[in-house]
Amino acid sequence: MPQHHTTGRTAIDLHEPLLRASDVAALLGIPRSSVYDYARRHHDPLPSLTIGRHRRFYRSAIETWLASRAD
Repeated sequence: MPQHHTTGRTAIDLHEPLLRASDVAALLGIPRSSVYDYARRHHDPLPSLTIGRHRRFYRSAIETWLASRAD
């Protein structure tokens, strides 16, 4: 499983491409600013990986996060 900024996992999957906030925004049909807001919140944040000043996202983590919210 990939390591995400908010999950504490230890393995990194470099075979899965990282998405930009604009990619996630297009997938979810929300503004890019909302993607950043969801990623920064303290409770149930959108899983992300911080690389320097850049925030990136694994699609698999986004899918898992969405599935957990589907209830």
